[in-house]
Amino acid sequence: MIDKLHHYIRELSIRRKTMEAVKKQNRAFEDGKSGASEEIKTLEGEASALREKIRQLELELEEKAKEASSAEANAGALKKQSEGFLLEYDRLLEENQNLRSQLQSLDRTLSRSDSKKVS
Repeated sequence: MIDKLHHYIRELSIRRKTMEAVKKQNRAFEDGKSGASEEIKTLEGEASALREKIRQLELELEEKAKEASSAEANAGALKKQSEGFLLEYDRLLEENQNLRSQLQSLDRTLSRSDSKKVS
């Protein structure tokens, strides 16, 4: 009976040592787990910030695309207006040339009349 008691005490001591080793491993695992969870939280925060940045950039891109489209439409309208001005300029230039020709013709006619009256 004493041998059995001695045997149980030794077995109890071995089991306590094993239990302490398991507790140490468990603590180390929990410490690593909490460190990893902090790292995960940090990474999740960064990911969230990056998602927000992407959303802002997408909105900015959409705004810039609208501005570019508006600028293209404005450029097209200015080009048409410029073409219209060029046509009007050509018409006025031709009209001016015709009026000058008529004026010169009138001047010659009047000059001849005046020279006939003088003679």
